[in-house]
Amino acid sequence: MSRSFSLYLDVLRLGAAVMVLLAHWAFPRFTGEDHLWMRYHDLGGDGVVIFFVLSGMLITYAAENRRSEGAAMFAADRLSRLWSVALPALGFCFVLDMIGQAASPALYAPVGYEGGISVQELAAGATFTNQIWFFSSQPGSNGPYWSLGYEAWYYAIFAGFFFAPRQWRYWVAGGLALIAGPKIWLLAPSWIMGVFVWRCMASGRLSDVSRPAALALTFAPVVIYFFAHTGSLHWILKAETQAILGADGMAMIGPSDTFAWSAVLGLLTSLHILGAAALFAGTAAREQASRFEPAIRWLAGGSFALYLIHFPVMHFAGALLPGDVHEAWRQGLLLALPCIIAYAFAEISERRRPALRNALRALVQRSRLRPARRAQGA
Repeated sequence: MSRSFSLYLDVLRLGAAVMVLLAHWAFPRFTGEDHLWMRYHDLGGDGVVIFFVLSGMLITYAAENRRSEGAAMFAADRLSRLWSVALPALGFCFVLDMIGQAASPALYAPVGYEGGISVQELAAGATFTNQIWFFSSQPGSNGPYWSLGYEAWYYAIFAGFFFAPRQWRYWVAGGLALIAGPKIWLLAPSWIMGVFVWRCMASGRLSDVSRPAALALTFAPVVIYFFAHTGSLHWILKAETQAILGADGMAMIGPSDTFAWSAVLGLLTSLHILGAAALFAGTAAREQASRFEPAIRWLAGGSFALYLIHFPVMHFAGALLPGDVHEAWRQGLLLALPCIIAYAFAEISERRRPALRNALRALVQRSRLRPARRAQGA
């Protein structure tokens, strides 16, 4: 993977986080009806799909480069990625929620938070069982947390297939998928497409793609995406889904109710990334460092924290700030404060991941040494 392409993926990852941020900022309870077009075009849902494709691609890349370390080390790496932000976010956001809800209960009513700390929600969030089957648990006002209950199970199912002995891989992966449940399966195509994106890149075939074809592959999906939104394809597909499943069925699948559009967007995103990879293929020998690289790397390095805590911070700020939702200064603060606090939070969470990763890896190493020590003692 070339340096330029890696930097581009960071831009894409950061852009997806910003899409989610803007979609939530556009809720009428924060900014009135001034930015409802962001809600209409479901920027938040689209940002999550982009995350899923990137995740499938990058997790496959990491797994293939560390296959010899085994499933336990893979689990340590993935848990450190999730827990480094998720665990501190659970506690921090509940504190914000309790203060904010006490100041403005009406602001928290749309997310169903009525104060206090729920042990059940904390436990479900920490174990990423918050979305299995038709169970849905949201920790306080933290709406974006739902996707971690999908992401963690995609990691687990992938690991079950990737690391299990060949004769057992379908049984192990299938068993884990059965535990996760159909709601999580519905959005899996986007993540799986990311797996195939990496496999295609690793095959080396992209170096044979001509520059005109690579340009078309890069930009055509973007054009199609905009035309699809202009024609409201995302809402048409959702309406068709509801006509088949009914209102009760749509309620049962929760965040997966846009699975049809998500599959389309997952395909467009995958094709776009393949096109970009083809454009960057073979440039490693002559590429130069961009002057923007340090800033992009730093911003992308805090994007998980931005994604995970911006909504509770937005509610907290919205509850305490004076003024009307249409006032520009207030809208600006409701956009700026979540970013400032999220990147400060990233310094004590996301950017501290290496320490947690090393600790979990050390636990795995010790667990592997115990049988040998017992055998020597015998």
